[in-house]
Amino acid sequence: MSSTPEDSPISQKLGCHKYSIDNCILIKANVEAVTSVIREYFELEVLSHCTLSDYIDVEKNSRREVEHQHQVSQSRPNKSFPPIRWAIPAWQFKGHQWTILPLSGTEEALAFALSLLLKTIVITFHDSDHASYKEFKVFGDECLLEHYLYGAECGEILTNYWDIIFEDYDSDTFWYRDHHFKSVVRTVNETELRKAAISRKWDWDDRGFLDTCLRYFEAYIPLLKETPYHHHSEAKTTFHRWDNNVMRLDLILMPSNWKYLDWTIPKQVI
Repeated sequence: MSSTPEDSPISQKLGCHKYSIDNCILIKANVEAVTSVIREYFELEVLSHCTLSDYIDVEKNSRREVEHQHQVSQSRPNKSFPPIRWAIPAWQFKGHQWTILPLSGTEEALAFALSLLLKTIVITFHDSDHASYKEFKVFGDECLLEHYLYGAECGEILTNYWDIIFEDYDSDTFWYRDHHFKSVVRTVNETELRKAAISRKWDWDDRGFLDTCLRYFEAYIPLLKETPYHHHSEAKTTFHRWDNNVMRLDLILMPSNWKYLDWTIPKQVI
């Protein structure tokens, strides 16, 4: 299936584009369910039913607090401060089943915990530009359901772990990608993976099979301009356009030192 055009209504989009955001967690549940679990089990404050303007205001307040603490520490270097809380937007587009959390996509323990608590599927995606690899994982049924790792530097490859491994190399353009895929929910052969993986190579876009994976789960990774992060410099008079595409937006107030982000998942999940 071809990619949904970038100028299509968001409610109709599936998969991803070349310039979709690099990192996120997708939870197959509505925003209320996700943030209720985060409030109850992770004890984080949540601001409910927000607008894009609310997010921008909270973000500005956090940045002001950073500057305030910096100024105070210049004259009182031994003074301690409480951790600054940052607003993490959690939103669901109209016409979509998934709540989007724009985290780094490496918070596997959080993703696995949300999958268990909500009894649903959770997707993580992480694009590590500096290490030249990208990783897509799907958690559900108390295990890792699907795993797709690809790029130029994928690190140590586990023996007898992957269903498919193939190398895509073009000496004329110096294009090089290793692709690794494993799934317990569907069967994909190497020909299908290879065809999808190279389908966008003409545009220097290596997200062809990632797009296929997202479409299988009827999920969508948005463009940067479709996220709250894009709108910091815009006039608030235009914010209603984004609000009109969103079913609900909540703000999770997450301390900068929240340790749960660094936890790892149990080995038996893999």
